[in-house]
Amino acid sequence: MSHIHVRLRDGIDDDIGAWYEAQADKSAAIREAIRTAMGLQNGDAQGAVVKDTVERELARLPGVVADAVRDALSSYRLQPSEDPREPGTEDPELAARLDGDLDEFLSPHREDLNSDV
Repeated sequence: MSHIHVRLRDGIDDDIGAWYEAQADKSAAIREAIRTAMGLQNGDAQGAVVKDTVERELARLPGVVADAVRDALSSYRLQPSEDPREPGTEDPELAARLDGDLDEFLSPHREDLNSDV
């Protein structure tokens, strides 16, 4: 098993140091960076880098969206309804609006949804 020791120079390699410190699994991050560099030298350049970057960003997407929704809703407060309807009954006007919005949202994917049934 080989060991690699690297010395980073202040003022020159600060970006590498900052990247390294931000890695949760430092050894895995270094291995991935070296393998990516090896692929670039072997001609796998742009396609491999783009694919790896897209995969990493897509993996992060659900968390980013969940955080954004949580932040957006954190200050939102529902006011109690003063509607005299019985609990559990549906507001017909609101239901119609939601049905219309849902139909509009799903209309481009209607064939895909029906083919899965």
